[in-house]
Amino acid sequence: MVLMPWIMGGTAQNMTTAECMGALYFISYDSTIPDATYNKFLADQKRLYKDLFADYDPSLSAIYTLHKSQWIDQNATVHPPITTMRMTMAQIKLVDVVEVEEKVTFIFDYSAEWTDHRLKWNPLEYGGISHIYVPQKSIWLPELTVADASEVKYFESDDSPKNAWVNYNGTAGFYQASVVSIICQMDVYKFPLDHHECGILVIFHTYFPDEYEIIGGMREIMRPLDQLGNGEWKVTYIGVEPYETGNKELGTVQRFKAGIKRNPGFYIALVMIPAFFINFLSIIALFINVENLGEKIMIALTNIMAMTFILVILAADLPKTAKIPLLAIYVIVGLVIVMASIAAVLILPYVKKYLKKKRSNQNEKPATSRLRKIYNWWQIEYSLMVVFQIANLVNFIILFV
Repeated sequence: MVLMPWIMGGTAQNMTTAECMGALYFISYDSTIPDATYNKFLADQKRLYKDLFADYDPSLSAIYTLHKSQWIDQNATVHPPITTMRMTMAQIKLVDVVEVEEKVTFIFDYSAEWTDHRLKWNPLEYGGISHIYVPQKSIWLPELTVADASEVKYFESDDSPKNAWVNYNGTAGFYQASVVSIICQMDVYKFPLDHHECGILVIFHTYFPDEYEIIGGMREIMRPLDQLGNGEWKVTYIGVEPYETGNKELGTVQRFKAGIKRNPGFYIALVMIPAFFINFLSIIALFINVENLGEKIMIALTNIMAMTFILVILAADLPKTAKIPLLAIYVIVGLVIVMASIAAVLILPYVKKYLKKKRSNQNEKPATSRLRKIYNWWQIEYSLMVVFQIANLVNFIILFV
Protein backbone atom coordinates (compact mmCIF):
# COMPACT_ATOMS: atom_id res chain seq x y z
CA MET A 1 0.00 0.00 0.00
CA VAL A 2 1.33 3.47 -0.91
CA LEU A 3 1.01 6.26 1.65
CA MET A 4 -0.49 9.58 0.65
CA PRO A 5 2.08 12.40 0.17
CA TRP A 6 0.61 14.57 2.92
CA ILE A 7 1.32 11.83 5.41
CA MET A 8 4.92 11.53 4.26
CA GLY A 9 5.36 15.32 4.43
CA GLY A 10 6.39 17.55 7.29
CA THR A 11 3.03 17.16 9.04
CA ALA A 12 3.43 13.43 9.35
CA GLN A 13 6.74 13.85 11.06
CA ASN A 14 4.97 15.42 14.03
CA MET A 15 2.32 12.64 14.22
CA THR A 16 2.48 9.97 16.90
CA THR A 17 2.63 6.28 16.09
CA ALA A 18 -1.06 5.79 17.06
CA GLU A 19 -2.14 8.65 14.79
CA CYS A 20 -0.19 7.17 11.88
CA MET A 21 -1.80 3.76 12.46
CA GLY A 22 -5.23 5.41 12.52
CA ALA A 23 -4.53 7.09 9.20
CA LEU A 24 -3.40 3.81 7.69
CA TYR A 25 -6.59 2.10 8.99
CA PHE A 26 -8.76 4.77 7.42
CA ILE A 27 -7.00 4.40 4.07
CA SER A 28 -7.13 0.62 4.06
CA TYR A 29 -10.91 0.75 4.62
CA ASP A 30 -11.70 3.48 2.17
CA SER A 31 -15.31 3.13 0.92
CA THR A 32 -14.10 3.37 -2.68
CA ILE A 33 -12.34 0.02 -2.42
CA PRO A 34 -14.80 -2.67 -3.71
CA ASP A 35 -15.95 -5.43 -1.34
CA ALA A 36 -15.62 -8.58 -3.37
CA THR A 37 -17.66 -10.70 -0.95
CA TYR A 38 -20.63 -8.36 -0.95
CA ASN A 39 -20.55 -7.92 -4.70
CA LYS A 40 -20.53 -11.69 -5.12
CA PHE A 41 -23.55 -11.94 -2.81
CA LEU A 42 -25.41 -9.35 -4.86
CA ALA A 43 -24.59 -11.19 -8.07
CA ASP A 44 -25.71 -14.53 -6.61
CA GLN A 45 -28.90 -12.98 -5.26
CA LYS A 46 -29.70 -11.39 -8.61
CA ARG A 47 -29.13 -14.68 -10.38
CA LEU A 48 -31.26 -16.51 -7.79
CA TYR A 49 -34.10 -14.02 -8.13
CA LYS A 50 -33.98 -14.28 -11.92
CA ASP A 51 -34.02 -18.09 -11.89
CA LEU A 52 -36.63 -18.31 -9.13
CA PHE A 53 -39.17 -15.98 -10.70
CA ALA A 54 -38.52 -16.69 -14.38
CA ASP A 55 -41.66 -18.84 -14.69
CA TYR A 56 -43.33 -17.88 -11.40
CA ASP A 57 -46.86 -16.48 -11.57
CA PRO A 58 -48.01 -14.90 -8.26
CA SER A 59 -51.61 -14.96 -9.43
CA LEU A 60 -51.64 -18.78 -9.32
CA SER A 61 -52.45 -20.23 -5.93
CA ALA A 62 -49.98 -22.48 -4.11
CA ILE A 63 -52.86 -24.48 -2.58
CA TYR A 64 -52.79 -28.14 -3.69
CA THR A 65 -56.34 -29.13 -4.72
CA LEU A 66 -56.02 -32.82 -5.64
CA HIS A 67 -56.24 -34.41 -2.20
CA LYS A 68 -59.80 -35.63 -2.84
CA SER A 69 -60.04 -35.46 -6.59
CA GLN A 70 -62.38 -38.01 -8.12
CA TRP A 71 -60.39 -38.08 -11.37
CA ILE A 72 -57.21 -39.67 -10.01
CA ASP A 73 -56.43 -42.87 -8.19
CA GLN A 74 -56.07 -41.79 -4.57
CA ASN A 75 -54.51 -45.11 -3.55
CA ALA A 76 -51.74 -44.94 -6.15
CA THR A 77 -50.99 -41.21 -5.99
CA VAL A 78 -48.69 -39.78 -3.33
CA HIS A 79 -49.95 -36.34 -2.42
CA PRO A 80 -47.96 -33.58 -0.74
CA PRO A 81 -49.22 -32.52 2.70
CA ILE A 82 -51.98 -29.96 2.83
CA THR A 83 -50.94 -26.32 3.01
CA THR A 84 -50.11 -25.33 6.56
CA MET A 85 -50.47 -21.71 7.55
CA ARG A 86 -48.52 -20.79 10.66
CA MET A 87 -49.81 -17.58 12.21
CA THR A 88 -47.90 -16.06 15.10
CA MET A 89 -49.27 -13.16 17.10
CA ALA A 90 -46.57 -10.57 17.77
CA GLN A 91 -48.67 -7.94 19.53
CA ILE A 92 -52.22 -7.23 20.57
CA LYS A 93 -53.13 -3.95 22.23
CA LEU A 94 -56.51 -2.59 23.19
CA VAL A 95 -57.38 0.71 21.53
CA ASP A 96 -61.06 1.36 22.20
CA VAL A 97 -64.27 -0.25 23.45
CA VAL A 98 -67.67 1.01 22.31
CA GLU A 99 -70.18 -0.75 24.56
CA VAL A 100 -73.27 0.59 22.77
CA GLU A 101 -72.12 -1.00 19.48
CA GLU A 102 -70.39 -3.96 21.19
CA LYS A 103 -67.29 -3.11 19.18
CA VAL A 104 -63.73 -3.61 20.40
CA THR A 105 -60.69 -2.27 18.53
CA PHE A 106 -57.22 -3.82 18.81
CA ILE A 107 -53.80 -3.18 17.34
CA PHE A 108 -53.11 -6.66 15.99
CA ASP A 109 -49.63 -7.49 14.67
CA TYR A 110 -48.88 -10.96 13.37
CA SER A 111 -46.63 -12.94 11.07
CA ALA A 112 -47.88 -15.54 8.59
CA GLU A 113 -45.78 -18.30 7.07
CA TRP A 114 -46.59 -21.08 4.60
CA THR A 115 -44.88 -23.31 2.02
CA ASP A 116 -44.86 -22.56 -1.69
CA HIS A 117 -43.14 -25.50 -3.45
CA ARG A 118 -42.30 -23.29 -6.43
CA LEU A 119 -39.94 -21.22 -4.31
CA LYS A 120 -37.23 -23.79 -3.60
CA TRP A 121 -33.52 -23.76 -4.47
CA ASN A 122 -30.23 -25.31 -3.53
CA PRO A 123 -28.17 -22.82 -1.48
CA LEU A 124 -24.91 -24.39 -2.73
CA GLU A 125 -25.73 -23.28 -6.28
CA TYR A 126 -26.15 -19.66 -5.22
CA GLY A 127 -23.22 -18.95 -2.96
CA GLY A 128 -24.87 -20.35 0.18
CA ILE A 129 -27.87 -17.98 0.16
CA SER A 130 -30.54 -19.60 2.31
CA HIS A 131 -33.18 -16.83 2.27
CA ILE A 132 -34.01 -13.62 0.46
CA TYR A 133 -36.44 -10.72 0.83
CA VAL A 134 -38.78 -9.82 -2.01
CA PRO A 135 -41.76 -7.48 -2.44
CA GLN A 136 -45.02 -9.08 -1.32
CA LYS A 137 -46.57 -8.47 -4.73
CA SER A 138 -43.92 -10.74 -6.26
CA ILE A 139 -45.23 -13.90 -4.59
CA TRP A 140 -48.58 -15.53 -4.01
CA LEU A 141 -50.15 -14.49 -0.69
CA PRO A 142 -52.90 -16.43 1.08
CA GLU A 143 -56.23 -14.69 1.48
CA LEU A 144 -56.59 -14.08 5.20
CA THR A 145 -59.95 -12.96 6.57
CA VAL A 146 -60.75 -11.65 10.03
CA ALA A 147 -64.20 -12.91 11.00
CA ASP A 148 -66.75 -10.68 12.77
CA ALA A 149 -64.72 -7.61 11.87
CA SER A 150 -66.46 -4.31 11.26
CA GLU A 151 -63.26 -2.67 10.03
CA VAL A 152 -59.68 -3.72 9.30
CA LYS A 153 -56.90 -1.23 8.53
CA TYR A 154 -53.40 -2.23 7.44
CA PHE A 155 -50.32 -0.10 7.93
CA GLU A 156 -49.02 0.11 4.39
CA SER A 157 -48.13 2.74 1.82
CA ASP A 158 -47.36 2.82 -1.88
CA ASP A 159 -44.20 4.76 -1.08
CA SER A 160 -42.86 1.97 1.14
CA PRO A 161 -43.98 -1.40 -0.23
CA LYS A 162 -44.12 -4.35 2.13
CA ASN A 163 -41.59 -7.14 1.81
CA ALA A 164 -41.82 -10.86 2.40
CA TRP A 165 -39.18 -13.45 3.19
CA VAL A 166 -38.55 -16.61 1.19
CA ASN A 167 -36.46 -19.54 2.48
CA TYR A 168 -34.63 -22.09 0.33
CA ASN A 169 -37.04 -24.87 1.42
CA GLY A 170 -40.02 -22.99 -0.05
CA THR A 171 -41.39 -21.43 3.12
CA ALA A 172 -42.50 -17.85 2.68
CA GLY A 173 -44.00 -15.35 5.03
CA PHE A 174 -44.62 -11.76 5.93
CA TYR A 175 -45.22 -9.53 8.94
CA GLN A 176 -48.40 -7.49 9.11
CA ALA A 177 -49.40 -4.64 11.43
CA SER A 178 -53.11 -3.82 11.51
CA VAL A 179 -55.92 -2.18 13.45
CA VAL A 180 -58.89 -4.54 13.78
CA SER A 181 -62.36 -3.59 15.01
CA ILE A 182 -64.37 -6.69 15.89
CA ILE A 183 -67.88 -7.35 17.14
CA CYS A 184 -67.64 -8.78 20.66
CA GLN A 185 -70.78 -9.77 22.54
CA MET A 186 -70.55 -8.14 25.95
CA ASP A 187 -72.38 -9.22 29.09
CA VAL A 188 -72.62 -5.95 31.01
CA TYR A 189 -74.76 -7.30 33.86
CA LYS A 190 -71.95 -6.63 36.39
CA PHE A 191 -71.21 -3.17 34.97
CA PRO A 192 -68.96 -1.41 36.02
CA LEU A 193 -67.22 -4.47 37.50
CA ASP A 194 -67.57 -6.43 34.27
CA HIS A 195 -64.99 -8.64 32.58
CA HIS A 196 -65.07 -9.77 28.95
CA GLU A 197 -63.16 -12.00 26.55
CA CYS A 198 -62.88 -10.93 22.93
CA GLY A 199 -61.18 -12.87 20.16
CA ILE A 200 -59.90 -12.24 16.66
CA LEU A 201 -60.82 -15.14 14.36
CA VAL A 202 -58.54 -15.60 11.35
CA ILE A 203 -59.86 -17.85 8.57
CA PHE A 204 -59.39 -18.73 4.88
CA HIS A 205 -62.77 -18.00 3.37
CA THR A 206 -61.89 -18.89 -0.21
CA TYR A 207 -60.34 -22.35 0.27
CA PHE A 208 -61.93 -25.64 1.28
CA PRO A 209 -61.14 -26.72 4.87
CA ASP A 210 -59.65 -30.04 3.74
CA GLU A 211 -56.99 -28.21 1.70
CA TYR A 212 -55.29 -26.27 4.49
CA GLU A 213 -54.80 -25.98 8.22
CA ILE A 214 -54.02 -23.01 10.41
CA ILE A 215 -51.58 -23.39 13.30
CA GLY A 216 -51.64 -20.50 15.74
CA GLY A 217 -48.82 -19.33 17.94
CA MET A 218 -47.79 -16.40 20.04
CA ARG A 219 -44.47 -14.67 20.51
CA GLU A 220 -43.40 -13.38 23.86
CA ILE A 221 -45.07 -10.00 24.22
CA MET A 222 -42.36 -7.48 25.02
CA ARG A 223 -44.74 -5.14 26.86
CA PRO A 224 -46.34 -6.00 30.23
CA LEU A 225 -50.09 -6.56 30.42
CA ASP A 226 -50.75 -3.30 32.24
CA GLN A 227 -49.48 -1.43 29.15
CA LEU A 228 -51.76 -3.26 26.70
CA GLY A 229 -54.98 -1.57 27.82
CA ASN A 230 -56.18 2.01 27.90
CA GLY A 231 -57.45 4.41 30.53
CA GLU A 232 -60.81 2.70 31.01
CA TRP A 233 -59.90 -0.92 30.34
CA LYS A 234 -57.01 -3.17 31.29
CA VAL A 235 -55.93 -6.40 29.60
CA THR A 236 -55.88 -9.33 32.03
CA TYR A 237 -54.57 -12.08 29.72
CA ILE A 238 -53.87 -12.88 26.08
CA GLY A 239 -53.58 -16.18 24.24
CA VAL A 240 -54.39 -18.25 21.17
CA GLU A 241 -56.54 -21.34 20.81
CA PRO A 242 -58.26 -23.44 18.12
CA TYR A 243 -61.86 -22.44 17.62
CA GLU A 244 -64.61 -24.70 16.35
CA THR A 245 -66.95 -22.71 14.15
CA GLY A 246 -69.53 -25.47 13.82
CA ASN A 247 -69.49 -24.93 10.06
CA LYS A 248 -67.96 -27.75 7.99
CA GLU A 249 -67.15 -25.31 5.20
CA LEU A 250 -64.90 -23.31 7.54
CA GLY A 251 -63.39 -26.10 9.62
CA THR A 252 -61.17 -25.26 12.57
CA VAL A 253 -59.82 -21.73 12.74
CA GLN A 254 -57.50 -19.93 15.13
CA ARG A 255 -58.72 -17.46 17.71
CA PHE A 256 -56.37 -14.87 19.15
CA LYS A 257 -58.05 -13.81 22.38
CA ALA A 258 -57.67 -11.16 25.03
CA GLY A 259 -59.40 -10.73 28.37
CA ILE A 260 -60.37 -7.17 29.23
CA LYS A 261 -61.59 -5.77 32.55
CA ARG A 262 -63.07 -2.35 33.16
CA ASN A 263 -61.38 0.06 35.53
CA PRO A 264 -64.40 0.90 37.74
CA GLY A 265 -62.89 3.87 39.58
CA PHE A 266 -64.70 6.47 37.46
CA TYR A 267 -68.16 4.96 38.01
CA ILE A 268 -67.53 4.20 41.69
CA ALA A 269 -66.42 7.78 42.40
CA LEU A 270 -68.92 9.63 40.20
CA VAL A 271 -72.00 7.38 40.13
CA MET A 272 -72.16 4.71 42.83
CA ILE A 273 -70.93 6.61 45.88
CA PRO A 274 -72.79 9.87 45.01
CA ALA A 275 -76.01 7.91 44.43
CA PHE A 276 -75.62 6.20 47.81
CA PHE A 277 -75.08 9.45 49.71
CA ILE A 278 -77.86 11.24 47.82
CA ASN A 279 -80.26 8.57 49.02
CA PHE A 280 -78.70 8.53 52.49
CA LEU A 281 -79.13 12.26 53.02
CA SER A 282 -82.54 12.37 51.32
CA ILE A 283 -83.92 9.72 53.67
CA ILE A 284 -82.65 11.62 56.71
CA ALA A 285 -84.12 14.87 55.43
CA LEU A 286 -87.45 13.21 54.68
CA PHE A 287 -88.00 11.78 58.17
CA ILE A 288 -87.00 14.87 60.16
CA ASN A 289 -89.94 17.16 60.92
CA VAL A 290 -92.34 15.11 58.84
CA GLU A 291 -95.15 17.64 59.32
CA ASN A 292 -93.54 20.05 56.84
CA LEU A 293 -94.73 18.33 53.66
CA GLY A 294 -93.75 21.14 51.29
CA GLU A 295 -90.05 20.75 52.04
CA LYS A 296 -90.30 16.98 51.83
CA ILE A 297 -91.81 17.12 48.35
CA MET A 298 -89.00 19.43 47.17
CA ILE A 299 -86.36 17.06 48.57
CA ALA A 300 -88.07 14.10 46.92
CA LEU A 301 -88.26 15.78 43.53
CA THR A 302 -84.57 16.75 43.71
CA ASN A 303 -83.61 13.16 44.52
CA ILE A 304 -85.73 11.76 41.71
CA MET A 305 -84.20 14.19 39.21
CA ALA A 306 -80.66 13.24 40.31
CA MET A 307 -81.33 9.51 40.01
CA THR A 308 -83.04 9.94 36.65
CA PHE A 309 -80.02 11.89 35.38
CA ILE A 310 -77.73 9.02 36.42
CA LEU A 311 -79.95 6.56 34.55
CA VAL A 312 -79.76 8.72 31.41
CA ILE A 313 -75.94 8.65 31.59
CA LEU A 314 -75.92 4.85 31.92
CA ALA A 315 -78.41 4.41 29.07
CA ALA A 316 -76.14 6.38 26.74
CA ASP A 317 -73.04 4.30 27.59
CA LEU A 318 -74.43 0.77 27.66
CA PRO A 319 -75.75 -1.59 24.95
CA LYS A 320 -79.47 -2.22 24.81
CA THR A 321 -79.29 -5.90 25.80
CA ALA A 322 -81.85 -8.15 27.46
CA LYS A 323 -79.97 -8.03 30.78
CA ILE A 324 -80.19 -4.78 32.73
CA PRO A 325 -76.78 -3.87 34.22
CA LEU A 326 -76.41 -4.27 37.97
CA LEU A 327 -75.55 -0.58 38.36
CA ALA A 328 -78.79 0.40 36.61
CA ILE A 329 -80.69 -1.98 38.92
CA TYR A 330 -78.94 -0.34 41.87
CA VAL A 331 -80.05 3.13 40.76
CA ILE A 332 -83.61 1.93 40.07
CA VAL A 333 -83.87 0.20 43.46
CA GLY A 334 -82.46 3.32 45.13
CA LEU A 335 -85.12 5.34 43.36
CA VAL A 336 -87.80 2.90 44.60
CA ILE A 337 -86.46 3.18 48.17
CA VAL A 338 -86.70 6.97 48.04
CA MET A 339 -90.18 6.86 46.53
CA ALA A 340 -91.27 4.45 49.25
CA SER A 341 -89.81 6.86 51.81
CA ILE A 342 -91.80 9.69 50.26
CA ALA A 343 -94.97 7.63 50.46
CA ALA A 344 -94.27 6.86 54.11
CA VAL A 345 -93.62 10.54 54.87
CA LEU A 346 -96.89 11.56 53.21
CA ILE A 347 -98.86 8.99 55.19
CA LEU A 348 -97.13 9.50 58.56
CA PRO A 349 -98.90 12.76 59.57
CA TYR A 350 -102.26 11.11 59.13
CA VAL A 351 -101.15 8.05 61.06
CA LYS A 352 -99.82 10.18 63.92
CA LYS A 353 -103.04 12.19 64.04
CA TYR A 354 -105.01 8.97 64.16
CA LEU A 355 -102.91 7.55 67.00
CA LYS A 356 -103.05 10.81 68.92
CA LYS A 357 -106.80 10.97 68.55
CA LYS A 358 -107.08 7.36 69.63
CA ARG A 359 -105.04 7.98 72.80
CA SER A 360 -107.07 11.06 73.64
CA ASN A 361 -110.30 9.13 73.30
CA GLN A 362 -109.02 6.43 75.65
CA ASN A 363 -108.07 9.08 78.24
CA GLU A 364 -104.57 7.67 78.62
CA LYS A 365 -102.63 8.85 81.64
CA PRO A 366 -99.21 10.45 81.15
CA ALA A 367 -96.53 7.83 80.97
CA THR A 368 -94.21 7.70 83.96
CA SER A 369 -92.19 4.54 83.31
CA ARG A 370 -88.78 4.71 81.64
CA LEU A 371 -89.93 2.39 78.82
CA ARG A 372 -92.87 4.67 78.10
CA LYS A 373 -90.57 7.73 77.96
CA ILE A 374 -88.28 5.99 75.47
CA TYR A 375 -91.29 4.99 73.44
CA ASN A 376 -92.57 8.54 73.30
CA TRP A 377 -89.15 9.91 72.28
CA TRP A 378 -88.44 7.23 69.70
CA GLN A 379 -91.16 8.11 67.31
CA ILE A 380 -92.35 5.96 64.42
CA GLU A 381 -90.57 8.08 61.78
CA TYR A 382 -87.20 7.22 63.27
CA SER A 383 -87.93 3.53 62.95
CA LEU A 384 -88.92 3.94 59.33
CA MET A 385 -85.80 6.01 58.66
CA VAL A 386 -83.58 3.22 60.03
CA VAL A 387 -85.39 0.62 57.92
CA PHE A 388 -84.96 2.61 54.71
CA GLN A 389 -81.29 3.37 55.49
CA ILE A 390 -80.61 -0.34 55.98
CA ALA A 391 -82.30 -1.04 52.64
CA ASN A 392 -80.15 1.64 51.00
CA LEU A 393 -76.96 0.16 52.50
CA VAL A 394 -77.84 -3.40 51.45
CA ASN A 395 -78.58 -2.17 47.92
CA PHE A 396 -75.11 -0.59 47.80
CA ILE A 397 -73.28 -3.66 49.17
CA ILE A 398 -74.92 -6.01 46.63
CA LEU A 399 -73.05 -4.17 43.85
CA PHE A 400 -69.74 -5.55 45.10
CA VAL A 401 -70.83 -9.09 45.92
